[in-house]
Amino acid sequence: MNIENEIKKLLHKACIDFGFCLSSADVEKITQKNNCETGELVRDIFIAEGLNPDLELNLFRQVKAMFTDHFGGYIDN
Repeated sequence: MNIENEIKKLLHKACIDFGFCLSSADVEKITQKNNCETGELVRDIFIAEGLNPDLELNLFRQVKAMFTDHFGGYIDN
C-alpha cells in the first residue's frame, strides 16, 4: 500500500464528505506525514482548514473515524 496515495484518497473523500478541500500545498504537507497517530494527522487537516479541532469535537471524531477505519490508530510507512 502506498501510504501517500491512500492519504490523498482520504483527503479527497474528506473534501467531498466534510468540505475539507485543502490547497495542493497543504495536501502535499499532510501526505508527507506518516509514522504518526491518526488523530495527529486529522488535527493537521483541521488546522490547515483553519479550524480548531478542540472546538469542533463532533466533526473531528467523524473525520478521525474515517481515517482510523482505513489505517487503524497509526499511519505507518
